[in-house]
Amino acid sequence: MYRFRPAFACLTLYLFAVVTAVQAEPAVSSAVAFSLSSTAGNLVKGPDGAYYGTANPVTSVAGGIVWRATADGSDVRTLYQLNPDNDAVTPGAGLLLASDGLFYGTTKFGKGSDSTGAGSIFRINPNGSGFTIIHRFAPVTSTNTDFNPVNTNGAYPEAELIEGHDGLLYGVARTGGANGTGAIFRIQRDGQGFQALRVLDKNTAAASSGLLINTDGAAPTGPLVQDADGYLYGTASTGGANGRGTVFRLAADGTGFQVLRTFPATTTTNGVAKNSDGGTPFAGLIDGGDGFLYGVASQFGPNGFGTIYSIKLQDLSFAVLHPFSNTDGARPLAELRLSANDGKLYGTTAGGGTNSGSTTEVSGLGTFFSIDRTGSNFTKLHNFAAKDGTGPASRVFEHAPGVFMGLTSSAGNCGYGTLWRYSAAGDTVTGNTTCGQKKSNQNSGGGHAGLLFLALLGILGLGRRRNV
Repeated sequence: MYRFRPAFACLTLYLFAVVTAVQAEPAVSSAVAFSLSSTAGNLVKGPDGAYYGTANPVTSVAGGIVWRATADGSDVRTLYQLNPDNDAVTPGAGLLLASDGLFYGTTKFGKGSDSTGAGSIFRINPNGSGFTIIHRFAPVTSTNTDFNPVNTNGAYPEAELIEGHDGLLYGVARTGGANGTGAIFRIQRDGQGFQALRVLDKNTAAASSGLLINTDGAAPTGPLVQDADGYLYGTASTGGANGRGTVFRLAADGTGFQVLRTFPATTTTNGVAKNSDGGTPFAGLIDGGDGFLYGVASQFGPNGFGTIYSIKLQDLSFAVLHPFSNTDGARPLAELRLSANDGKLYGTTAGGGTNSGSTTEVSGLGTFFSIDRTGSNFTKLHNFAAKDGTGPASRVFEHAPGVFMGLTSSAGNCGYGTLWRYSAAGDTVTGNTTCGQKKSNQNSGGGHAGLLFLALLGILGLGRRRNV
């Protein structure tokens, strides 16, 4: 059984700069120590301009936290620490800032003492008050022949919620449902009216195949997106006719479920599995507002390292915009970001990239990139290195024109990952290198492109989008 104890200073944010155009010593910034580790999901910008997120416990003494950090790292704090005995454990994703001014999130599991708990949905005020569990998923009653948990309405949610045009909350559960393959659901913001809109269909593959085969797809891990047409669009990271995942849509009332793309089967050459489109889409889709949806496939593709793709809503045609080749990145795990400034797509890969001073020596630590929506002008903006934080797997946030922020899952100066800031204008900061001392940050101008990073002590990995 979990025993609740206050978690002490083991989450530290630390800011430094890496100038990419001209060699320079890392700049330093202030740090504030808090509790827990292991960030979950995407960042969200709050009504006060600060960034908010969740983090998972690394030991059984705590259930997870909701945290807040200013963009310059000068103020970092734990807003709420989940109590395993009364609340739930292990936040499964980042937060949604809804139209009522409240944050909504999920946990993967129930109370620490409940082995059948399948997760929960919670809400909280931006100041950390009013934490409330508004829904608990039905208990797991058994496992299916694939050893996936079974319940009535989905289990172990790992994706951010979205707010629909109707003000309801929509989300996906990675597993559970009657077939153990996951579910799509909606709920009112007061916690009433929970409904499983679609329980994904059962696995029909032989156990010896090593694949999960069905019609719908299985294990959705990326958030849904609702287009102007009212349909909800999403991805399933596995399943489908070839076991490599699907893209789907359904109406907001659960009717009209349709598989838009079944990722193709793969062939293996020199130990690398490849196909034409990519597969294993851990990330969700984004709406380009131009009649297209955009997404990333975490594996496979022509080179075997994942792809960027688009779907034209008019005729549901699918196109690969860019196949990753490892030196430019590999294994994209997070949704893309459409820049409001230049109209380009921005994103990260959790692997691939090259070592400093080389164009061919693969580092495997991840990249930050941009690409035109037509698929042209792919640009690798940064190769992550250990000092930066490695394995970026959250959606980047456009803080200001030419300024992006995101999370990495490991390394960094404090050893356990980073909240990073990229500035095309080359902004630098000064602060604190001790990973815990609090000092004031000062921004200064610069004429060269640079990266500014906030390192989170204790971040061991992301809550969703597991390594593949």
